[in-house]
Amino acid sequence: MDLSFNTIFSKSNRRTVSMVLPLWIGLKEDAEWMFPVEPLISVSGGNVIVKRNVAKSEQRGTIKERWAQDDFSINIQGSFVHPDPHTYPENDVQKLMYYIKQKRALCVKNELFAMLDIQQIVIESYSFPFSKGENVQNFSIDAYSDDLYELFIEVKDV
Repeated sequence: MDLSFNTIFSKSNRRTVSMVLPLWIGLKEDAEWMFPVEPLISVSGGNVIVKRNVAKSEQRGTIKERWAQDDFSINIQGSFVHPDPHTYPENDVQKLMYYIKQKRALCVKNELFAMLDIQQIVIESYSFPFSKGENVQNFSIDAYSDDLYELFIEVKDV
């Protein structure tokens, strides 16, 4: 799926929307639902470092024993806007809630996520803050990247 196009027809709003980094979300590898209006995506990351203190050491600081890359923290903020100024964007809110309620990792597609090798996220929290206008609903999602791990236990004959 080519993620680098600028203009997309939004089925939910029946209009054309210009997007730079559209976001798809879904339950399968080929994320099936695209946010009708491009959300703002913030990603932050870091490392996990195990530090040890040396007892009675005369040197400053700690010994860094191990480190690994931590999960990415992801914030997605946006708005759903119904074209009729007197109609709440109920379908878009319900569709987002469908994915939020899933008790599993969600597949995502977005150019920024692709650059950072993020294919799945897990949602930690979400909110639907006050939105000005009858036809607008803002949302915010806090999530973490989730990598696929293949854990095998090798059993050897003794």
